[in-house]
Amino acid sequence: MAALAVSAGGCGGGSTSNQPETLAELPPADPAAVREFLAGNRFMGRPGRGNQRRARRRFQKAIQIDPNLWEAHYNLGVLQRRAGDLEAAAGSFDAALQIQPRAPEPLLAAAEVDYARGEQGAAAERLETLLEVDPENLDARVALAVMLREDERYDAALEQAREVLVRDPQNIRALLEIGRAYRAREQYEVARLVLDKAVQLAPEDAPGLMAEVRNEQGLLELDRGDTQAAFQAFEQAIALDAAYEPARMNMGSVLLHAGDFAGAVAQYEAVLEQHPDDLAARVAYGAALRGQGEHRQARRQYERVLEADPENADALFNLAVLQAEFVDERTESRATFQRYLDAAPRRHPKREQAEEYLQLIPDPNAPPPPRQGGPP
Repeated sequence: MAALAVSAGGCGGGSTSNQPETLAELPPADPAAVREFLAGNRFMGRPGRGNQRRARRRFQKAIQIDPNLWEAHYNLGVLQRRAGDLEAAAGSFDAALQIQPRAPEPLLAAAEVDYARGEQGAAAERLETLLEVDPENLDARVALAVMLREDERYDAALEQAREVLVRDPQNIRALLEIGRAYRAREQYEVARLVLDKAVQLAPEDAPGLMAEVRNEQGLLELDRGDTQAAFQAFEQAIALDAAYEPARMNMGSVLLHAGDFAGAVAQYEAVLEQHPDDLAARVAYGAALRGQGEHRQARRQYERVLEADPENADALFNLAVLQAEFVDERTESRATFQRYLDAAPRRHPKREQAEEYLQLIPDPNAPPPPRQGGPP
């Protein structure tokens, strides 16, 4: 789950608005650039790909006229991030920050892009800079708590989340982070109390947020070993928000491990209908199809993932298992297991199992063992 979200609306006022005291003083913006920027904002706020393209062209034109219009760089980055172009978005946000190094909007957005690219350290540094500029930025504090927790710095994560609650006692996302930190520490009863509080405070008109809380309760119950309670929590999350992907993924995992392959297939198909490029969902879908005996379809799912990401460790491992155990390609699976080991991080949970397979499956290229006995 992303730690934070890029602003959907971008910067609205451009250089015509009052700048915070933390921002550098710049020469007045070129009026023609401001006109292009404001026109881009109007298109940016309208639905439809055509309007988004028009907005992008307007921001690019504004930058051509006045390269110091940092708000145009930022809004262009927001559009690029919406389109999934992380590299272009990172370049636009960095361009904005070169002009205004302490501007809150591009700092937050650049941190999100760093996080999405797996650069958690850089993301955390940007958030810390942002909090120096704007200590009351609660989104940044929650995002920093996420990153600290994922880095197993639980005390620091709890400190940031509690700072949010001091300022906003009903902040559900801060409560979620506190619950997650205590769950990671295996302090399950404390985590349960925190999540129960989040359920009480979650607004009724925010079903997506309540679904996130219920999903977190399900994960807590899984860690406690109560699969039935976890199933019920995931079911509640899906009932609240049928499009909430994490709950469907977790429900699919529970069903998969319980041997209900048809139920798991249904959950993963629902995810892929909304997010066809979700590689993790497609790998899990392949595993569920394999459980149903649909080996050809399972292989196709793994191959589709590897077409998009040739070093996807989960797809490589599952394809190797399919070859070794289900489709009479045990010898060929050696090469796939080796590809997995070359691609997988050292802490990947399937490394040991892959190494055991390589020890058990004969290497067809190995020299024959020396002959025993016989004439000298």
